[in-house]
Amino acid sequence: MSTRHRLRNFFLNLWAEQPLWHFLALIVLLTAAVVSGFALLYHSAGALENLSWRNLPGLSERPFLPCLERAFLEFVTLSGGNAQCTVAVAWLDKTIAAAQILSGLFFFAAIVAFVTAVVLRPKQVFELKHCLNLRRSEGRYDLLLSVYNASPVTLNQLHVRIIARARIDDTTLRNIVLRDDSPRQPLAEPYIPLRIRTALDAHRIAINAVDAAGFVTAASHLGPTDAQPLAVEELYVEINAVMLGIEQPAHVARRYRLDQHGLFHGRHHGIDADYRYARSKGLFARLSPPDAVRTHFHLNDPPLATPREKTYVFGYGSLVDPASFSRTIGRSNWLAEDYALATLNGHKRTWGIAMDNRLSLPGYKRYVAADAPDTYPEVYVCFLDVAPDPAHCVIGAMTAVSADEFARLKVRERNYRAVDVTDAIAHPPLDGRVFTFMGLP
Repeated sequence: MSTRHRLRNFFLNLWAEQPLWHFLALIVLLTAAVVSGFALLYHSAGALENLSWRNLPGLSERPFLPCLERAFLEFVTLSGGNAQCTVAVAWLDKTIAAAQILSGLFFFAAIVAFVTAVVLRPKQVFELKHCLNLRRSEGRYDLLLSVYNASPVTLNQLHVRIIARARIDDTTLRNIVLRDDSPRQPLAEPYIPLRIRTALDAHRIAINAVDAAGFVTAASHLGPTDAQPLAVEELYVEINAVMLGIEQPAHVARRYRLDQHGLFHGRHHGIDADYRYARSKGLFARLSPPDAVRTHFHLNDPPLATPREKTYVFGYGSLVDPASFSRTIGRSNWLAEDYALATLNGHKRTWGIAMDNRLSLPGYKRYVAADAPDTYPEVYVCFLDVAPDPAHCVIGAMTAVSADEFARLKVRERNYRAVDVTDAIAHPPLDGRVFTFMGLP
């Protein structure tokens, strides 16, 4: 990063949000530094008619206080003519005085510009809930953002941006824009909570784990070209609006990290909107939010139950193909999106199961010779299997199946047993268990 960018980042990003006393302390320190510097310059340039460090305070008998007074008065009044602590060489005296006046002009211009920017910058009048919430409907999740206008002025032209950030590698994150538009309610009246919703499933984001307190600890995003789901680390929220009547912009932004209880697996605590209070006339009646808003806004309802009612099957051989998978379970209407890529950790593919082709079983396949269609070779046919191996992982397809479809799979895979591998799936579904078929011993 260049020096120019470092300075720009310091003044625009660091100091833009600092409290007032920080800014005042900075002004005092800079003023003291400039005044002291020019006072030393006047003092050291006086006695020998040229610049000499031998005239510094403590080394010279010349009094330093008059030089300090001159430097302070010229810096504050931005004018010369002070007869105290003059330099014997006229042109040198005028040069130092001119340099100090120019530095004072630049300093005060910078203060005026900074104060103007602070006054005109978007105001922080929104109050955001300390966490986001989830609403579940028909097995799908909606993300709920809670916000209210903490000022006595109505805000309009609301614009909401919600972005999920998923980890690609150690240095790269993917931004998934969940929402970037105006809500149906374009106004934010004083102290009335707004709930802004966006669908997670529509953006291919799944909830994978919830802790005992009801906070989401793991979520994932599976893009159309991803080989496996990406872990979602945080959600970024940004709201912009305009104060009605004075056209002053308002802004708020916040990051909700999953590892810091940023997403709750349940709804927010309901608050009855007090419209009479919000619209009451008189400034003093609207200086603070109602007690109900201040007390209950950050509360949550009990977390949603997470029953594992669904059954998922992880396929790693012929079941990787959605068409083959659908034919096997007798599903005529299927979508490729129903067969999500998944990773089975701690396992590897092997040729560990064989079928005796000599046996003829009703409803089960047998293999014929390529040059003799009526002949069944007396051989063992090998099939793919998975076996535990901590150093490997298996990428396959995963889909939810009904009880009848699961039973049909068990009949087809008679040389295998269904094993629960939910804990080994990289991003397991929250609403069910995951099974895969492993060869019989």
